[in-house]
Amino acid sequence: MTRTGIRQHIYGDANMTMKRNRLWGKDYIRKGDVAFAMGLRFLFILSFVISLVKGEWALVPVAVASFGLTFIPSILEKSIKVSLPASFQIVLLVFIFGAQFLGEIFDYYERFWWWDLVLHSWSGALLGTIGFLLVYILNEASGVGMVMSPFFVAFFALCFAVTCGVLWEVFEFSMDLLFDTNMQKSGLIDTMGDLIVDTAGAMIVSINGFFTLRDNKKNTLSRAITGFMKNNPKMKKRLEEQIHEGHSRKEVSEE
Repeated sequence: MTRTGIRQHIYGDANMTMKRNRLWGKDYIRKGDVAFAMGLRFLFILSFVISLVKGEWALVPVAVASFGLTFIPSILEKSIKVSLPASFQIVLLVFIFGAQFLGEIFDYYERFWWWDLVLHSWSGALLGTIGFLLVYILNEASGVGMVMSPFFVAFFALCFAVTCGVLWEVFEFSMDLLFDTNMQKSGLIDTMGDLIVDTAGAMIVSINGFFTLRDNKKNTLSRAITGFMKNNPKMKKRLEEQIHEGHSRKEVSEE
């Protein structure tokens, strides 16, 4: 990926971002994100209490685990100093709401046959996007000035998303085994169907990401990377240094 291309990803949407900020305002988005997270946590606490009162013990660990998942953005920000864009945090929280609150507690997985497929497709795409961002995080933490090829970044994102999907299926199996829940529904068929849909969602994002990085295209993924870099200026600076070093090495090798 060329230096010019990366700079376009980082700075190319600056005017559009300024327009959105004037319309919505960063504080407005941030407050909405926090309010949504607090409301979601309240619902999970309420679900926990209702499950205890009704003696629905299988839903108790689901409510507790779901409550903990809402703290993922805060944990990332405090533990490894990574700040996720507010819009990305809202998407993550909406997914948790759909998967855990509506899916498990209100039994949407049984009411609507397509609910599980939609959420796993969503999770595959979401994890694929996180995989792209994670490449930059890991490269920053390593301190190695390395320019990564679009194929490697896309392949890593795909592998990351699929691995997370496998770990989730292990979690579902463990919950069914230890707490007598019914997270796997039809067993092997449900597990394999989930993994196939996870892979399909991640594959779509990975292929899209490959062409985005290779051809310097502007789309949803490039805007997600742009927002992430703007929220983490130290990583953005490090990335620019890597691009400059790679560009210099390429010029020397061509001479």
